[in-house]
Amino acid sequence: MNRSVFEYYQKNSDSGFEDVIVLEEDSNYSFEDVQKLAKNFPKAWFELTKLNLVDRIEFSRDFCLKTLPYSPHIYQLIYDFFLKLEDLSIIMTKKPKEPNFEVELVYSIDNESTFFRGKPPLDIDSINALNRKFNDILPRDFLDFFKIHNGFAKNADTGIIEAQNMENVSKHMQNLITEQQKVVYCKDKAINPKDLIFFYQCYEKIDFQCFYMHWFPLSQVGNVYYSYVDGTISNYHDKNTWAENLAFPTFLDWFMFYLEIMEFE
Repeated sequence: MNRSVFEYYQKNSDSGFEDVIVLEEDSNYSFEDVQKLAKNFPKAWFELTKLNLVDRIEFSRDFCLKTLPYSPHIYQLIYDFFLKLEDLSIIMTKKPKEPNFEVELVYSIDNESTFFRGKPPLDIDSINALNRKFNDILPRDFLDFFKIHNGFAKNADTGIIEAQNMENVSKHMQNLITEQQKVVYCKDKAINPKDLIFFYQCYEKIDFQCFYMHWFPLSQVGNVYYSYVDGTISNYHDKNTWAENLAFPTFLDWFMFYLEIMEFE
C-alpha cells in the first residue's frame, strides 16, 4: 500500500479507528471468521486475499470491465487505471461503539498520495429497489456500478453515496433548499430542486454531483455539479463546455474524471 493508505488507516484517535485488519497480510482468518466481524463481507473479496498481487489486480480489472457497460474509450480508461495500481488491499476497520467492522477494497495508486476505497457491492434486488425509489430513471451504468461497489471515495472524500442513503440525502437537500428559500439556477433559468438526484458529495461540503431529470444527452439522464453556496448547477447547454462546467452525459464519464484518468481539453 502507498503512504497515503498507510496514514489513513492508522489505528488511533485521529483516524477514528480502534482496530484495523489488512486481510492479505493475515492468513489466519477463515471466511467464516471475517463474516462474523463484517456481516456483508463478499466471498469474492475473501478469495482475492488468497491471490498474489498481480492476479488480484487482473481479476478485479476483468470483473470491472465485464460488469460495466461497454464503451471503447471507457474500456481503455479503466484498463489504464488498473495499470496505475501499486496495490489492491482488503481492509477491515472498526470504530469505537460500533458493533461490527466495515470492509473496503482499497486501490493504491503508484504516486504515494492517492488511493480509492470502495464498499461491498449490492445484490440485484437491492439495485432494482434503488432504481424504483427514483421512478426507474437512474442510468444503467450507474446501477451497474453498484454491482462493484455500494459507496466509493477518493482518499478521505465523502464520495459516491451508498444506495441506502441516496433517497434520504436527496430529500434532505431538496427540503433544505426549499426551507432556506434558495433558488437553484442553471445559467439564467431557475430549476426545480426536486429534479435533482444527489449521488456524490464532496468532502462533507454542500457540494454534490447530481442526476438532473430534465437532461438526457445520450438517451439516459445526465449529471451536473450542484453548489449550495452559489445556488447553481452546471450549465449543460453548450456541449463544448460540459467538462469545464462539470456536466457529464453519462455516469461513467463523470467517474473517469473522478478517477483522474480522463483528461479534458
